[in-house]
Amino acid sequence: MPPKPKLSKAEKEKIKAEEDLRKAAEEDIVVEGSRHSKPDMFANAEEEQKAKQEEELKEKKKKEKEEEAEKKKRENEEKKDRKVEMTQLNAILSSNKEALQNLHNERRKQMKWNRYMRCDGSPDPTVQGEINTYINLRLEDTDHDDVESVFKASELDTKLIDELNFLLEDTPPEEITEKEIHLYNETKEELQSLMKKKMDSATLHLLQEATDRADPETFNLQFELKSPDVCLSIWGNLSKNPRIKSFEFGKQGLTFEIPRVLCLSDCAIRVLDPKYDHYSPTCKSYYPRRKIVHVEAPAEEAKPEESEENKEEKKDEEPEEKEKEPTTEGEQSKPDLMAALAELEGGPKEEEEEPEKKEEEKEEEIEEYEEPRTPEPLEYEDFEEEEDVVDLRANDIVGGVFHFNLMSLPPQPKTMNKWIVTRLVDPPELEYIEYVADSVTQLPKENQSSGNTPVQGEKRDEKPAIGITMKLPGHVLFSEEPLIARWDYKKKYWRQDGFTDMSYDEDNRIFSFKTAYFGTFALLQDSHLNMPFQSWELRPHRTNACVLTIIAAIVEVEIEIKDAMCCLSKPDDRPELDGIRNKWVTPKELIKIMKEAGINLFPAEDSSKYVSIQNKNSIVTNWMYEQMALLSSAMAFSWSKWNSEMETSDKVLFQGSEALEDEPLLEEDWGIYLATKKRTMKLKCTEFDEEFSEDYAEGTTFRSNLYHVVLNQCSEEAKERINNSSYQYVDCVEQILKATKILTYS
Repeated sequence: MPPKPKLSKAEKEKIKAEEDLRKAAEEDIVVEGSRHSKPDMFANAEEEQKAKQEEELKEKKKKEKEEEAEKKKRENEEKKDRKVEMTQLNAILSSNKEALQNLHNERRKQMKWNRYMRCDGSPDPTVQGEINTYINLRLEDTDHDDVESVFKASELDTKLIDELNFLLEDTPPEEITEKEIHLYNETKEELQSLMKKKMDSATLHLLQEATDRADPETFNLQFELKSPDVCLSIWGNLSKNPRIKSFEFGKQGLTFEIPRVLCLSDCAIRVLDPKYDHYSPTCKSYYPRRKIVHVEAPAEEAKPEESEENKEEKKDEEPEEKEKEPTTEGEQSKPDLMAALAELEGGPKEEEEEPEKKEEEKEEEIEEYEEPRTPEPLEYEDFEEEEDVVDLRANDIVGGVFHFNLMSLPPQPKTMNKWIVTRLVDPPELEYIEYVADSVTQLPKENQSSGNTPVQGEKRDEKPAIGITMKLPGHVLFSEEPLIARWDYKKKYWRQDGFTDMSYDEDNRIFSFKTAYFGTFALLQDSHLNMPFQSWELRPHRTNACVLTIIAAIVEVEIEIKDAMCCLSKPDDRPELDGIRNKWVTPKELIKIMKEAGINLFPAEDSSKYVSIQNKNSIVTNWMYEQMALLSSAMAFSWSKWNSEMETSDKVLFQGSEALEDEPLLEEDWGIYLATKKRTMKLKCTEFDEEFSEDYAEGTTFRSNLYHVVLNQCSEEAKERINNSSYQYVDCVEQILKATKILTYS
């Protein structure tokens, strides 16, 4: 192979330059390639991240959908269970109510028959002919106006009034008409008026015989007669002895001062003490003062009248709209084309979603238990009267009323030789004397009830205020110093002005005061003195027997319940309650006699206006009272501190425990129960925990009502007791619970 020829210097430089150009071109290609490769790498990373997020979103939606389906499934199962459980509970309650209604209907029929067959000469107060004849004959009969005859007849009048009151309270609203109610109330007023007239006639009869009945020591009339229903005492001034300063009626335990002006006049003082109050029901403050809410119908929005210009514009627009209609139809065909393309690509997605929607619709069609609508809370008007006027919604009349009357002494017979001369007053009529103390007439009106002394130099001793000292009625429990009020016959309300120097000796039960007026008086006590309650407990004794204990603000009370009757068993250390203690009566009668004895544990419908409480949902509390009554033969229930600490009124909490032995339960035996309109459950927390929790107790689940919660966890013996509870016993317990409202007022 021949040797390569040597290149010249110029050729070498040329080849080197070409090599440099080639290398530079290769480097440019590499750099340009690297420039294009970096954006491609970032784009791939972003796509991967986006795909990952989309996948996570799909998984999240799928999970939410599964959770939603599971939740809906649970809700549907709860709806089904609630429907079944509430239907079962309502069937039991309805069966009990129906049996009770039949029993009461038969009782009312028997009462009517017994009333019709009664042959004791007493009129039927519901028959207008009979009662009118009775009243007219009594008014015409002036031969039996002596005190003894009037007292005996008044007992029958009182029974007739009580019979009418019972009929008004006992008869269902659908069985009595407004006309009958009006007639019964009219008859009551006529009987009350008859009693007053006859008592005045008996008083006049006594005063006319004052000389014959005069006391041999004082030479004054001193008469007292007492019956179970009324006590009459009369003092007649025959001697006109200015040394007499006071007089005491021993049977009534009342002492009154006699001013000098009365000692020198022909007067008499009567104290009449009936055990009934005919005045308060005629006072407007006796009844709840509900606010009248005026619901205005939504006014229809007036359509603005179209102007002629608008009408012309609309007419011009109509042809344009008609022209646009074909294009609209053409546009509406586009979704059809899109749907056809979607079918070619893999089937219509909209049709795939339709079965799921239908399934959801089917799930929503499950029939729910229809909840009773929670009524709107009632509002009550404020008591807007003069300062001295008594609000009978806030105060109770206790111990009945008593009449302290000043009357004129009629002319007395005088013996002249062998003749007895009496000045004739025709017609004979009892004459009342008006007496108003100077302390009232001389003071400005704003100071009349303040007890201030009159200005010096003015007459103040001629008609002083009358001092009265009275022993409080022995059948009434006074837990605080009573208030005194007088009846205003013109305006028909109780008022507290005209009384001064009031004092109360609690140990000896003696109440003293001075009054500027004679008239009709009453003692008052705060209606809500014992509210709210500190605690309560309902404990079973055995089947169809239990005891309700209420520790109120002042007293601790036990109410025994057995079958259809109940009684007050404690307090057993108060002699004032001896007449009603252990007396078995119906719930309505028990409520009445306890109130009359000064123990008011029964909130009225407007008591929340006077007591600081949290008003609980009335639907929930009434359900609980009904179910507690059903379970009370085997289950004990008690108050819970958590109940008043709930921020919402729709949640009711209390303690409960199975109690088959008639003995107190231990602290660890109790469990906390939470009730709402839709659920009832036993909670994990206890009464002694520092924080409240709504977690279920271990091994339990929620139910739609308390009855099924208890049946699901109680023993067979407890179930047997519950099933053997009589409907009359259940109704008795329910009435007491609803009357005391223990879930709200504790």
